[in-house]
Amino acid sequence: MSVTKVKILTFISTNHENTSALIKALHSLFASSIKNTGTNPYGIGFPALQSDTVGQFITVYCPEDADVILVHPGILYLLAKKKVSCAGVKSISDITPKYYRAFIRDRKLERGAPVQAMKRMVSSNKEEKEQLAKALIGRYFQSPLPQINLSSQSSQRVFTLNIGVQDSHTSSNQEVLSFNSYGLSSYKNPMYLPVECME
Repeated sequence: MSVTKVKILTFISTNHENTSALIKALHSLFASSIKNTGTNPYGIGFPALQSDTVGQFITVYCPEDADVILVHPGILYLLAKKKVSCAGVKSISDITPKYYRAFIRDRKLERGAPVQAMKRMVSSNKEEKEQLAKALIGRYFQSPLPQINLSSQSSQRVFTLNIGVQDSHTSSNQEVLSFNSYGLSSYKNPMYLPVECME
């Protein structure tokens, strides 16, 4: 995704359940992109992110054309049922970013969720299994992050997608941006995106 040609598609979701449905639909599209091309050029952002919520705005950073997103069956369904609405499409060159931010999936925190922590305790060979579980669960409750409730498409396992952030004064230096199947980046390879302030 050449950064200079990026389009920013903004959705509005009125509640957490609808946000989860939108992220699940986008994940389906992004996972297909990775399967077919080996990479996902679509990134997502949360311009109204707060310490306890991702907010009602969800932006999708698209390579040149946002139509691929808007005609996806899962997205069309959510729009038709008025579970989400589209606030419009902008060129990245038309915005004045308040900051540059990488939206990151915090998998370490996910592993500390009570259900996952107990599973890790049961499968562990360590003698101090109870202490291991307490340590994992303790980190989960001591380090709250905005969360999105999801279920695995393959196993139907319920889990939380924990959204961490890193900020920068400038955008990513990469000519081509690449994201995981949820449209997020990692702490090791953050993708800094321009973010407008929305409230």
